[in-house]
Formats: sequence, C-alpha cells, structure tokens
Amino acid sequence: MLAAPVRATTAPLGSRPCAGDLCLAIASVSPECDNETVLKLFTAHKELVSLPVVEDGRPFGLINRHIFLSQIVRPFHRELYDRKSCIAFMDKSPLIVDAATGIDEMADLAVAYGEKALADGFIITAGGRYLGIGLGIDLMRAVSEMHALQHRQIVQSIEYASVIQSAMLTPSRQAMTAALADSCLAWEPRDHVGGDCYYFMRHDRGWLAVIADCTGHGVPGAFMTLIFSSALDRALALHGPMHPDRLLGEINIRIKDALGQVEGRADGTPASNDGCDALIVCLDSAESVMRWSSARLSAYLLPANGGEPVELAGNRMGVGYIETPHGYAWPSQQRAVMPGDLLFAATDGLTDQVGGERRIMYGKRRLLALLDRCRELPMPELARTLQQEHRDYQGSQIRRDDLTFWGWRA
Repeated sequence: MLAAPVRATTAPLGSRPCAGDLCLAIASVSPECDNETVLKLFTAHKELVSLPVVEDGRPFGLINRHIFLSQIVRPFHRELYDRKSCIAFMDKSPLIVDAATGIDEMADLAVAYGEKALADGFIITAGGRYLGIGLGIDLMRAVSEMHALQHRQIVQSIEYASVIQSAMLTPSRQAMTAALADSCLAWEPRDHVGGDCYYFMRHDRGWLAVIADCTGHGVPGAFMTLIFSSALDRALALHGPMHPDRLLGEINIRIKDALGQVEGRADGTPASNDGCDALIVCLDSAESVMRWSSARLSAYLLPANGGEPVELAGNRMGVGYIETPHGYAWPSQQRAVMPGDLLFAATDGLTDQVGGERRIMYGKRRLLALLDRCRELPMPELARTLQQEHRDYQGSQIRRDDLTFWGWRA
C-alpha cells in the first residue's frame, strides 16, 4: 500500500526556491500495473491527486485521479479495462521538471504547459530519475510567497533610498530656513522617492533657489534627480549663481550628454527622452532685484500692495529632452522686489491632482484663489492651509504625481 505523501528529502539545492521544495514523495506504479490496482489505490488514498507511472526509475506518465475515475466507472469499462495496463488512462506527456528548476522558471513552464499542469500536478526528477510529484496548488502558493518576499525587499530598498534622497536635500532645506525669515517648502514624493527636487544656496550677493520636476516618479524619477543635481553642480561651477539662464542652458547640455539624447544618432540605437521642468530664481539683495529663468514651470508673484497675482510663466521648452536643441538659450527675466512681495512656485503635481466632486484637476485657478485669500498669513501657515485643502480636494483619488512647492515673502 502507498504511504501518505511526505516532502521528499533532497540534497540542498541552494537558497532560491526550486521545484525540489515542492516535491511530495509519492510511491509510483509501473506500466505493468493493472487498472484494478490503480482503482484500489485511489480509493484507499483520498489525498492522491495523481499517480505517477515509473519504469526502471524513469518517469513514464501520470494518471489523474478525476479523469481515471470518470472513465473507469462508465458502463462495461470495469469489465474491459480492470485487467489491462494502467497506461490506458495515463497522460503520456506530463510536465516533468528537474528538482533544481527555480520556482519562477517552474511557473513559466506550468503556464506554457497549460491548465493540465496545475490540475494534474507535475513529476519531479533528480538526474532524470523519479523523485516525486508536485501539486499545482503548492506551486501557486510558492509563487505567491516568492512575489510577496520580493515585494517586501523592493519596498524596503525604496524606503531606504528615500532616506538617502531626503538626506541629499536636507542641506538646501536648512540653508533656506536660515536665510529666509518667512518661507515655506514642501516635498512630497508619490512613491517614497520621486522625480521632484530642489536646491538652495546663499552667496555674497543674495541667494539662489531651484525647483525641478524630472521625468517620471518613483525610482526612475529619483535617478533623474541625481543626474539633474550633478548637472546643476557643474553649471554652478562654470557660471556661478547670478545667471539663471546660463545655468539652465548648461544643465540642458549636461543631461543630453549624460543620456545620449541627440536626434538622429548615427549608431541607430534607441535613446531615452528624459529631462525636466525647472525654475531657477536668483535674488540680488544689493539691488533688490529678482532674476529668474524657467523651463515649463510657472511661478506666481503676489505684490505687497495687494494687487492681482502675477503669473511668471515659464518658457515652453523643457530641459534635456531630445527635441530641445543642444545650445538652446532660455530667456532671463527680472523685476524689482518690494518688501512684502510673495513669491510661490510649485511642480505640476500640485495643480494636476484630480479630485473634487467633478473629479477634475485642482488647477491654477484654485491655487491662485487660495494664495490670494491667504496672502497675509505667515508662509508656514499658508503652506499648512494649502496642504490641507489639497488633501481634502484629492479625497479618495490616488496621488497622481510627486508634489513640491516653495514660497517666500520678501
């Protein structure tokens, strides 16, 4: 008689999950075994899903319990087949895998083989010799557990990467807090890490502030922020902090060169098409003049005298993309700054968020209305009010993008 199925004991096959981990040591029958014996075995062992047929240690086929029983109980089949070989109802081409086959590869094989591999199970061998069988339900469970483990590992890696990305931005946040008496800053990546970044430095004549929205979010976006930061460092070394237009131009060249993003590449290899929207603002404290240059990223100025908000619209050309010319020059603009003037800039993760009763984007109009309504509040309080209104507007909708905003009152 057959013993109850038990896990086969095999030599260690490595740390990765493999077919051997699913192996049940099921005693086999030979091709000479008749169908009456097979019927007795299935009757005595209710847990048997399939019965392997093995000849001289080599797998020969697999008898599915349900198929066998449905056939043998048909009229006159007992009389015709009881004494005949069990191969009459045997699957002659079952899925056979080596015990060292990885679970991921095993899953691919099962899918390619069809639902029969999940319903009947599969034969597991070692060196071509029969070892046991595996069940479809066990394979599904192993795949699920493996994916859950991989997901946990990925999430843990991304969470740690978030610590690193935050640490890279901390010096700019600290410098901004120390230099600007009334300012606010929010950085909210959608997926722990993100494609938004910012930079702030104080220099002899004033300060420089940068906000960038790089292509993508999550891990790809975070990689782009590293490329942007490196390009910005090089641009500052070459041009200094007083010329926002030159900085954007240099960043554009550096991103295009780093990613090989040139139209009509001679080697014909596919190129990425990544870059960023960016705003660079420089304050000349001695002259009370603000200079800025912007690539597809708007800012808003609320005059101290209570006048209407003014949009400082960005140039329509993005930074670093294939379609952006290598030597493109962004215009530089400037205006005098009066005490009490309020400057606010944000990435499109703020205005493009869907929500509200109509499930439409938050938009510039709502943003400007809130800024106008809260223009007399201290900047940290204005930021909290905006964040709360934005969360309320988002409601149950998913966050669409990374979100960063910066505000300053002169």
